[in-house]
Amino acid sequence: MIYNVYLVRHAKTQGNFEGRYIGAADEPLCSKGIRELEEKVKAHYYPQADRVYTSPMQRCRETAQLIYPKLPLTVVPGFAEYNFGEFEGKTYQDLKEDVNYRNWIDSRGAGKTPGGEDIQSFKNRCCRAFEEVIAEIIRENYQNTVLVVHGGTIMAVLEKYMPSDRGFYGWQTKSCEGYKLALLDTLWKKDKIIKFYKDMNSID
Repeated sequence: MIYNVYLVRHAKTQGNFEGRYIGAADEPLCSKGIRELEEKVKAHYYPQADRVYTSPMQRCRETAQLIYPKLPLTVVPGFAEYNFGEFEGKTYQDLKEDVNYRNWIDSRGAGKTPGGEDIQSFKNRCCRAFEEVIAEIIRENYQNTVLVVHGGTIMAVLEKYMPSDRGFYGWQTKSCEGYKLALLDTLWKKDKIIKFYKDMNSID
């Protein structure tokens, strides 16, 4: 059996538009972000869904509610975005003279941000949550499932389960967009591998 699983990044908050690090900061969507999302909804960009899972952050819950107003949402705590610690809410311009920030950038985000989260712990958290959701999808036979989550969550999941040399940062996606995954149950149960993917912009 093949299951369709869609990973959708939430619409933008004001902090997103301003180029701020928004991870654990629980910002709502802003009016411009909502307008961008509504344009995609009107264009029928998003698939029909049997089940919708979402991060606990309000920007994801609000996005999911606007796309699927008639479906209940299942909140998955493990899908929450990376905690940027002392960098939360700040821009590159705010931080560029900070030695800790420069070291973090030079390491390509490896390790732990001051007062924040260790990147490997974040990835492990996201992947544990993803495996739990996939187990439920297969058990309940949901044919089309949408996960409304964060850019970092999507990157962590695809880095681990999609055979590729793209790496973590190679799976970045724009707000309101994402990927369609085809998950073959026998392959998943055997090797924890996703069969293939498509960028949602390329879906017929």
